[in-house]
Parts: sequence; C-alpha cells; structure tokens
Amino acid sequence: MLRGSAGVGLLFGAIWFTAGCFGGGGGASGSGGTPGGTGTGGAGAAMVMGDPKSYAQTAGATFPFPQGHASSICNFPVYDTDDVYQAYQNWKTKFFDGTKVVRPENGNDTVSEGIGYGMLMAVFVNDQTTFDALWAYAKMHNDGHGLMTWCVPAGSGSCSGGGAATDGDEDMAYALLMASKQWPTQASYATGATALINAILQYEVDGSNVLKPGDNFGGAGEMNPSYLAPSYYRAFAKATGNTKWMSVVETSYSIIAAVSGQYGLVPNWATSSGMGIAGPTSDGSGPNFGYDACRTPFRIAMDYCLNGEPLAKMYAALIAAFYASKSSATTTAGIMDGYTPAGMNPDGTLGNYAAGMAFLGPAGVAAMAAGNDTLRDITYKTVWADTTQGAMKLSGVFSYFHASWGVLSMLAMTGNFWDMTQ
Repeated sequence: MLRGSAGVGLLFGAIWFTAGCFGGGGGASGSGGTPGGTGTGGAGAAMVMGDPKSYAQTAGATFPFPQGHASSICNFPVYDTDDVYQAYQNWKTKFFDGTKVVRPENGNDTVSEGIGYGMLMAVFVNDQTTFDALWAYAKMHNDGHGLMTWCVPAGSGSCSGGGAATDGDEDMAYALLMASKQWPTQASYATGATALINAILQYEVDGSNVLKPGDNFGGAGEMNPSYLAPSYYRAFAKATGNTKWMSVVETSYSIIAAVSGQYGLVPNWATSSGMGIAGPTSDGSGPNFGYDACRTPFRIAMDYCLNGEPLAKMYAALIAAFYASKSSATTTAGIMDGYTPAGMNPDGTLGNYAAGMAFLGPAGVAAMAAGNDTLRDITYKTVWADTTQGAMKLSGVFSYFHASWGVLSMLAMTGNFWDMTQ
C-alpha cells in the first residue's frame, strides 16, 4: 500500500494523539487518513479510532480491528470506528445464520457472492469464527471445478442454476489471502487461496485474458465489467508467481476504457470491446448501468488507493464527477438506481428509484480516489445512517445487497479494507 503521514488527530481509547503512518506489524497500531473537514458518520469533527480491546474479535490476530491504514493518495472522511463495527454487527445479525449468508428478500437462499462478501468483512473485522464458517460452507458446495456453486436455493423466490460465479470466487480468494496474513498460524488459508486462485485462472479466465462471468459461460463476447478487480489480480500474481494475472490486469483496464463512455456508467453486461449487451438478464437492464455495474467504482477505485494505478483514478474521476452532478453537499437524493450509458433514465423500472447503498457506497470509494471530498463525505454520511441509524429500519434500505456494499464501503473508506500482503 502507498502510505504517507496523515497528520490527523485520532482518539484511541481515551488518549488523544496525532496519527502518522504505522506500517508493517499491525497489532493495536493503526493509521488514519486525512479528514474532509466536515463531520460525517456521527463522528463530530475528529476521527475516532476505538481501542481494539473494546471490540469483540479474535485474539492473537496480526491486524486487530480497527487498523485505519492511511493512503498517501486517497483521503478518508471523518469516521468513528464504533460505527463501522456496529454496521458489521447489524449486517451479521440480519444476514448470517451461523453457517452461511442468506438473502431474506429471495426466500433465504444463499449465493456465492454473499459468502465472498461475508469472508471479506470477517477477515478485516478480525472475526475468524464467522470467516471459518463461511469458508466451510463454500467448500461444501463445490461445483466440481474447485469453485463454489453460485446458487444454493431455499424457499420461494430463490435463485436457480448451476456453475460458479466469478465475482464470488475472486472475493473468497482475496479474503483467503488476507486470512493467511491475519491468522498466519493456520496454513490452510494460504493453500486454500492458492488452489482457488488457480481454479479461477483455469476456468474463469478465457484465452484472451478476459475475466469470464462464470466457469460455464461467457468470455470476450459476454462479460460483466463489475467483476473486474485489478487490485486482487496483482495480489494473486504475487501469491502464486503466475504473471498471467498481470495480463488479466491489462486486459481489464482495456475493457474499462472501452465501456466507460463519457460518464463512467459501464453496462451491467458487455463484450470486451465495449458494447453493452443483454447478457443473461431478461429484463432489458443488461446494456445499462444498474445493480451489477454499480459495484464497478469500488473495485476499480481501490486499485488506485492501494496501488496508485493511474488508469483506476481516470475511471474513478469519470464516475465521481457524474455522481457529484446528481448530488450536493447535503444530500444524495438526486442519485438514482440506474442510468443509460449516456446518463439518462432507462426504459422500465431501472432508474426510477433513489439509489441505495450498493450505488452510494462504491460512489464514495470512487470519490475518495478522485479527490472529490464533497461527494466522499455525503455518501459516507448516508451509508453511515443506512447501516447504523434509524434509516436502516426502513423497508428496503438494509436489504442484503445494499447492506453488504454499505459495510464493505465503510471498511474501505476508513482504511480497514487493504492488501495485507503488501
């Protein structure tokens, strides 16, 4: 990670001190980013880093929560780690049943992306018990290629279909790599990560280095831009020694350039040459920026914040500028839940409702990379309210997908989602 001195006052337990950049060993030491100047997240005018001893978590970890790893190039909003921890606990209470992540809105089914989201959260919040339960569940539902079957149906309204989904697989693989550093005494995390990374490369990357959407379909003619996670692929290359992953990084940025358009509103589904397509959807949303594509700003912007990739910043600047044009310093109400690539309201219901956390959280991460402090602060404040305050009790606000991306984005925007292998 690119780190620099932050020069920010933090409250660590009851002790006030000025934060610099704490590298390497982790422990109880963390580092804060630079505040945006306005109090968000209920934290007042100063960041608050809670004492790790005040949070229930796994003993003996390399990086006890919170860490607050600073970046020399991406500044954080004002935050309080009590809020981040509470957001995770709220998510866990509603969606983790002790063995798996469920989607209450879909008959309590389980999808591999949810397992991946949960594993990412758990490793960064230092919750080894939850992490191990989720990874055990994934292994129980192997699709025969060393990947998790994407859909495990339950009640009425559940998912259906077989095969693996690449986004869930890569999130699990990255989480396992982080676990190998977070809890290094358990060697199975590193071996599990290597096996999963190799399976992804074998079954979910095509011959032209395009990330496929699954192990049984897609490629250059049908792919999902929101699955592209170049910061992961750098870590995968380092962990396995396989430089092909760096070719996947290069191809991913070629695709992002082709699909970004004027505003960064990438399609949900596209060809590698940049044409929006229907993909496997049946509602006409495939060529538009919707509930798949909304994740793209997070995955791309993190490659700038963690690795300084200028192409990532270019994309983040596009989408952040668009979101900023639809919001203000006091409200995100003008940001909608879908757009055409030209920034218009699509046909059908997509784009007819105010955006939830799956849009706003990644928007905030992009704003952080783009240096747009106003958008960064108002999106963080909105996500904070939706994950920890009265807003989360409203119907649809704290649903599985929105809540997952809300918590992941809070972790990223507070320096608690980083590459532990660096």
